[in-house]
Amino acid sequence: MVGSSETQGNLPASVTRFVGRRREIAAARQAFAQARLVTLTGVGGVGKSRLAVQVAADLRGSFPDGTWLVELSSLRDPGLLARTVADVLRLPGQAAGDQTDRLCDHLSDQQLLLVLDTCEHLVGGCADLTETLLRAAPKLKILATSREPLDVMGEHTFVIPPLPVTDEDVGTSDDAVALFADRAEAMVPGFTLTPANRDVITRLCRQLDGIPLAVELAAVRLRGMSVEQLVDRLDDRFRVLGTTRAADGRHQTLRAAIEWSHELCNEQERLLWSRLSVFPGDFDLAAAESVATGGPLSAADVLDVLTRLVEKSIVLCERDGRRYRMLDTLREYGAERLTEGGERAAVMLRHRDHYLRLAEEARREELGARQLEWLARLRDENAHLRVALEFSLTTPGEEETGLHLTDVLRNYWMCLGKFEDARRWQDRALKATDGLPQAHRQRAWVAYARGMIEVQCGAADAARRCFEAADAADDPALGAHLLHGRGLIALFEARLEDARARIEEARAEFDRLGHRDPMALLSGPHLSSVLALLSQWPEALAVAEQAVARDGDGGEKWHHSFALYARGAALWWLDRRDEAVTDLLECLRVKEELGDQLGITLALDLLTPAPVVRGRYEEAAMLLGATERMWKQLGAQLQYGPHYMERRSMSEHALRRRLPPDRFEAAKRRGRELTLDEALALARGEPVAAPGPAPAPETLTAREREVAALVAEGLTNREIADRLVLGKRTVDSHIERILGKLNFTARTEIKAWAPPPG
Repeated sequence: MVGSSETQGNLPASVTRFVGRRREIAAARQAFAQARLVTLTGVGGVGKSRLAVQVAADLRGSFPDGTWLVELSSLRDPGLLARTVADVLRLPGQAAGDQTDRLCDHLSDQQLLLVLDTCEHLVGGCADLTETLLRAAPKLKILATSREPLDVMGEHTFVIPPLPVTDEDVGTSDDAVALFADRAEAMVPGFTLTPANRDVITRLCRQLDGIPLAVELAAVRLRGMSVEQLVDRLDDRFRVLGTTRAADGRHQTLRAAIEWSHELCNEQERLLWSRLSVFPGDFDLAAAESVATGGPLSAADVLDVLTRLVEKSIVLCERDGRRYRMLDTLREYGAERLTEGGERAAVMLRHRDHYLRLAEEARREELGARQLEWLARLRDENAHLRVALEFSLTTPGEEETGLHLTDVLRNYWMCLGKFEDARRWQDRALKATDGLPQAHRQRAWVAYARGMIEVQCGAADAARRCFEAADAADDPALGAHLLHGRGLIALFEARLEDARARIEEARAEFDRLGHRDPMALLSGPHLSSVLALLSQWPEALAVAEQAVARDGDGGEKWHHSFALYARGAALWWLDRRDEAVTDLLECLRVKEELGDQLGITLALDLLTPAPVVRGRYEEAAMLLGATERMWKQLGAQLQYGPHYMERRSMSEHALRRRLPPDRFEAAKRRGRELTLDEALALARGEPVAAPGPAPAPETLTAREREVAALVAEGLTNREIADRLVLGKRTVDSHIERILGKLNFTARTEIKAWAPPPG
């Protein structure tokens, strides 16, 4: 969905100043004028990721649909590549079918920059995905970082060299020296680069081959020694290792610098470094204490030792001090030390157990006031949950615990719409525990949960097979859930009376057993929806009122939002429209907090007639266009059967009778371009720009189009003049004419309108 470049994207804020690389930045920007895939390659630690983020930030103005960073370092399964990209782009995760196809469909008309960071361990998958996406989305551009090229047709590859160090003979730039000085000033108050210390710093940077990570690690050591001492220590290390002039000297220089930093750590610091390498992404202090404690490292020691590793730039501290992470190169080195020390299996087990406890605690809170907080926390730890599941399901003797973790996570995956994760791990857990009689009951629950995923995705036959597998367990609560699931199949297949009977029976059984969990509670809103589709509005309202009341004062939100949705639907059709809108807007607020696009789309569907009642027909048509696109992203099979679609089509027929065809189509087209935030604002009755004809590029001269493209790149008038070898006043005049011809008032409008460079 189209939005302003100022608000679209997810590029991180810089923690330290970006130093040098002007030539590389200029070359990468220029490459995008001819190529749609640019890959930055180079040795680990050379700064590919930081450079990619800087290039993307500089190009932000050229991409109205945003600049999006996809960090792949923690991903190990190439099968999840497309879903990972979709998650970053905030696409719903409920849809069945090939995720790459859904990405292609979403990006087909998007003008955005996708940054795929750290592709080297997934080169084949990244190559396939980028090639497919670039063919499907003509306005898409991709910036990748990898230690080797993706080898895709049309790829423009840059080998990122180390930072240059001053050479008296050639007079080259001294970015490496500048980087060292910048980081040293942050480490040692009062430190400055002077003529007196410049030569020795230059010698130091040359010894480090100008590799940014090595330079930054060296700068940290100034807290304990002088620059001269640093040089002496490095001279000794490189002389002993014989690495600086080896065939792959830069790789070995970096390794030597890391080993040197490792030697300068004490025993506790080295131990924590190696143990922290099991974290695939960022982590919090509680996780570090739980996973890294043991032997000479007590729980009380971890914070102090972790702080020292942060001070030495081995570990990065992020998110206002709440999360930590290691750079890939340092994590890889730590993992080698962990394996050599024979600790890997034990530390991985502690990692699994920590995240299992976290998931179990979240499950205990799934009907409480902290429900959304815990769901969000699990979402933050998703990479760790995947690692915990992978370890459990591939380690002999741990499969049953993996099955248990899979079962514990079933409502997390359902509530947040992480259907692809659910399918993958449920299938693997069932396969890994096949033939374990002691796991019979838990396998039945996992099979039920797998069937509910298929129900939500419209795969009725697959759902029936899963439910049949779950039927073998003698568990009354599970039996009630299976009745509920079969009632949903009937609902989606338009067998409404059958759906009503089954869901009523399931609901009565839940009440008899006193069984409460999110899916059991949802039987109330589902029954109300069935009654509404049967046009039994008073009965639908009564059931929905009961569902809303069942939440009491516990503060549960996920089920409560669906109960509000069901009550809002019944109130609307009973002509109590103000009350209905109040319920639906509150439902939307919760769904927005959860990121539940299915719930958002359902609520917006019901709100579409609201502007009609107020006589604001174009706004209603815009909402119709917005939800049409949302349903397409979710997958048509998620629309709740033909009866639901018949109700939805009533809004469109009513609007077509009230608006001329051209105005209706223009409004619907504008709605399809709305961001999610804009669609929600429209539903709340807030002003959103009305539809209108898009200015045609043909209204501008060739030179004006060229100037507009450079404005979109973010260049100032002076920079445009220098680029085109024109006078600044001439550029000023061009921009004034562009604004006048397009009926714009600001440069930001040119940025959003202009075609991409190249």
